[in-house]
Amino acid sequence: MDGPAEPTAQRSAEPTAQRSAEPTARAKPGVALPKTLDPRGTPRPRKSAPGLTGRGVCVLIAVVTFIGGLIDMAVSGHRGHLFGVLFAITSAAGALAVRKKDLRVAIVAPPLLYCLLIFVMSLIDQGGLTGGLLTREGFYLGNAFVTGAPAIWTGSLLAAAIGWYRLRPPDPRQPG
Repeated sequence: MDGPAEPTAQRSAEPTAQRSAEPTARAKPGVALPKTLDPRGTPRPRKSAPGLTGRGVCVLIAVVTFIGGLIDMAVSGHRGHLFGVLFAITSAAGALAVRKKDLRVAIVAPPLLYCLLIFVMSLIDQGGLTGGLLTREGFYLGNAFVTGAPAIWTGSLLAAAIGWYRLRPPDPRQPG
């Protein structure tokens, strides 16, 4: 311990990691910024494309078709033609109104939503069916898919045809 005394550790006046409130990217002369940044280097708010999102199409189809099914049950006592007609119409409307980047959702969602809606309607519409829960559900679902086949095919075909038309590449021979 006879050696020279070690200096005491002093803290530096500057913190080791400073966090700046300034953005990381700065506009430099002659350097183009990405389109998502303004001249100060701060992010610009994104503008979404016009139209429904994929979730919006699913909500549109599910809500309108379900309400139509409930109205059909109130009027006729059973899920009927209004359910299928509204399903086909909203499937086509969803494929027309969806943003182009979400168009694949509008093509795939209608048959899946039809299956989900039929299951939900089967839990509500139990009039005239006897037996246990599994027997009633099995009969209702089987009947719904047989009698509702034209609706599911029409709605799915309309959505796929509209989606194909909207996704096809532009004709290079057309001016403009």
